[in-house]
Amino acid sequence: MVRFTRAAACVLALSAAASPALACMPPPYVQDFQKHPAALHAGPKAAVDFASHPAAAALSDADKERVRKAVESGPNFAGTYRVVYAPCGEKCNTLLMISLETGKIASLPAEKNAYANFRATSRFLVIRAPGAAPRFFVFDGREFQPAQASAQES
Repeated sequence: MVRFTRAAACVLALSAAASPALACMPPPYVQDFQKHPAALHAGPKAAVDFASHPAAAALSDADKERVRKAVESGPNFAGTYRVVYAPCGEKCNTLLMISLETGKIASLPAEKNAYANFRATSRFLVIRAPGAAPRFFVFDGREFQPAQASAQES
């Protein structure tokens, strides 16, 4: 039989109570999205130019259709872009950025299997590669500039 000391029981109870609250806390850099605003694209959407990027050109027909449908949903990054996760092989994903104005596809400054945080109304981008600290960027309309977040994660 396992016996808990009163202190151990208190720590266990506090941990259980705090965990849901901690899980719901926004990341410390969330205010940086507001510091780099972008106007939402309201015009027509260009056809996706899969030939403009090698990873996009290699997609299967089914994956290309998924990308087209995602683009129809409108922008989700920097006002005029749609960011999508696309397969790049077995157990591999890459991030692609499609311009809704031109249909051209570009890469994000991310490794394979990285995760990204972004907003439709912001040019601020957070990239987190597996096992690595987050990296921060601001998109200037042509390229990604390295940035510092207001509050770094620990």
